[in-house]
Amino acid sequence: MANGRYDIYFQIVPENQFTGSKFFSWGQQRTLGVRGIQKLVNLFVKYLMTPIGSDPLDTTYGTDLPHLIGSNISIDDAKDILLLAVDKTAKAIQGFQISSDVPDDERLATATVTDFIAIPEAPGFAAQIFIDNVADQGLTFLLPTLTPRA
Repeated sequence: MANGRYDIYFQIVPENQFTGSKFFSWGQQRTLGVRGIQKLVNLFVKYLMTPIGSDPLDTTYGTDLPHLIGSNISIDDAKDILLLAVDKTAKAIQGFQISSDVPDDERLATATVTDFIAIPEAPGFAAQIFIDNVADQGLTFLLPTLTPRA
């Protein structure tokens, strides 16, 4: 059950508007308040896509995943970095949710990379990540677009 607190639904910046300095925006569509599983996905994506060391108040916050943008590492190495980043994000969120009053529909149970799609001609990749909360609700989103999948 949700506790009434909302988060702002942020959206990925469209490829044709990406300037290289930001990944997210308050949206090209009307700003929405979200809670429940979507609020959990927001929290997960924010942690996953924050470059580690970029938060001056917590230099351990974030992952190495954003450092892949513009890099020249192999697709296999990129997959390993993605898997490690998803695992680190899940453990971090579970760690700080343990001491918080978080409703079950916003509490992380598991996060799993369900599909890794190599795009050699780019070169790059896309990935489907499934987020499951303690209330047994799940949502799959697609990186890099954050499009939810049923």
